[in-house]
Amino acid sequence: MLKLYPAYMRLFIWPGRSLYFGPSVQLDAHAYATVALHVGIYRPFRIKIADSAWQSCRCAIVPAGIKHELDFEGGIHGKLFIERDSSDFLYFKRRFACPEQTLSVFQDDELVNQLRWIYELDPDKTVIESCLDSLLRCDGALNLVIDPRVQTAIDLICDEPDHNFSQEYLADRANLSPSRFLHLFKQHTDVPYRRFRAWKRLLLALENLNATDNMTIAALNAGFADSTHFSHSFRDTFGVNPAYVFRGINRFEV
Repeated sequence: MLKLYPAYMRLFIWPGRSLYFGPSVQLDAHAYATVALHVGIYRPFRIKIADSAWQSCRCAIVPAGIKHELDFEGGIHGKLFIERDSSDFLYFKRRFACPEQTLSVFQDDELVNQLRWIYELDPDKTVIESCLDSLLRCDGALNLVIDPRVQTAIDLICDEPDHNFSQEYLADRANLSPSRFLHLFKQHTDVPYRRFRAWKRLLLALENLNATDNMTIAALNAGFADSTHFSHSFRDTFGVNPAYVFRGINRFEV
């Protein structure tokens, strides 16, 4: 007999990856700046890319920058983000062989069972991290190498998120023309510079929110003009208002 579990909302953030669980309805069209793995924990869900038809599936991988809509119809949504500038991305690509520029829908019993186990047992964060390492087959064999000119720009964005570094400034630092720099940056991150910067700011804002429990302060410290600016960016990225997530969240660990 199937045991029913309450609808918990949880968010875990590590360097290189983030994991979310929670009840979800329909999410408006949105696009991430990193690859996302969606899983219906107990039943299939629906996903839609641009003007295409809705598809029903149990697992889906959405590449960075691809706008999509989701409808879990109140079911439990499991979502794993893998940062493009992390070695986790190489393990992810090795574990899930799928197209890099298009939606991939599939069935993976190991994936579903592992995320359902994490959701139901709600173990310590270190145990969850170990489970994800096992799922991604992280064996220490892969090491991500990014062009040092792009890595310098990424480091600046992460170290000073409240500073609006212009593409001209970053291109000059890299000794490249602005157009060449933007091309090289997208080649290594899969998304334009501005979207990547907005994503890193959102992650920093979430970390600040975890520490301060004040959305305005968290937004300002992450480089957003105000909480409204943060809310608009959050909805554009995740398809839902941040208040829905953070008023109902049961467990949030950074």
